[in-house]
Amino acid sequence: MAPALLTLVVLLALAMAFVNGFHDASNAVSTAITTRSLRESTALGMAAILNLLGALLGMLLLAVTAQWALHLLGLGQLAASTAGTPDVLGAGLVAILLATLCWELLTWWIGMPSSTWHAFYGSVIGASLAIGAAAAWDRLVVIVAGSIVGPLVAVLVSYLVMQGILALARDERLRVAHLRFAQTVTAGAVATGHGLSDARLPFAVIVVAASVSDLSFGAALPMMVAVAVAVAAGTYLGGHRIIRTIGRRLTDLSVAQGLAAEASSVLSMSVAIFGLESPVSTSHGLASGVVGAGVAVGPRQVRWRVARTMVVVWLLTPIVTALLAAALAGVMLELG
Repeated sequence: MAPALLTLVVLLALAMAFVNGFHDASNAVSTAITTRSLRESTALGMAAILNLLGALLGMLLLAVTAQWALHLLGLGQLAASTAGTPDVLGAGLVAILLATLCWELLTWWIGMPSSTWHAFYGSVIGASLAIGAAAAWDRLVVIVAGSIVGPLVAVLVSYLVMQGILALARDERLRVAHLRFAQTVTAGAVATGHGLSDARLPFAVIVVAASVSDLSFGAALPMMVAVAVAVAAGTYLGGHRIIRTIGRRLTDLSVAQGLAAEASSVLSMSVAIFGLESPVSTSHGLASGVVGAGVAVGPRQVRWRVARTMVVVWLLTPIVTALLAAALAGVMLELG
């Protein structure tokens, strides 16, 4: 891969890490901010630090190889079909990253949580088809299944947790101070889990680009630090539009509901990262948890119009990014 193209891929990967923190990671503390369990500056600072630590821990535990990165990103077929033309792969990576970034910024602008992983996988399929490689349809199946099953599980778990909290509250075994402390802990756990999960995505892109450029992995540690810092910086700035959607527009969130939503998100991330070894959307898990906690209090507590719009955005994510990446890949190939 040409040095200029490699540099562009690395810069776009770091930009995606920053936008991911801005778009997704700040959502981890949206419930704690809304319920005033934490001040906004304190919550975002805590989330930034825990995302940084989670990202570093997650990447340091990896066996960093090109094969690992290609498998994680669903780029195996694309890399194989462009084996003799690394610049074509580089053009595909640029198209994929740009499409993902555009969707992240658009969904932030309209205040809707969405999955960076789903946007990226959709982009991979679109770019692969435009370049003439076999698409990673197995990843598409995972995306569709995750888009349906994951949120439903998060809703159910959050509903059950909220029912348990309500039962304890009726027996006066729980006080608001207890709930606020527990919510601080779960918000920190969500932020750490986000770092563990999502920092792998931009880092794996850099690993793929380096591997086809005949570079050694000697610079892996500095790149890990750069990705972690980018995610943390984006988190600290906070995507306030999405924070408002999760914390205020979906339902009038209470401390107990925020705790239930975060607990369900932590559980789903733990199962996905350590059990299934697959990526999981923090945005999907937390937003669905808020809906489940709202339903536990009463179905009318949930603003279903906002929830329906959110689900439509989730379903459109891989479709729109696939089309956008295909168009961008076509332009890149023409310019090349």
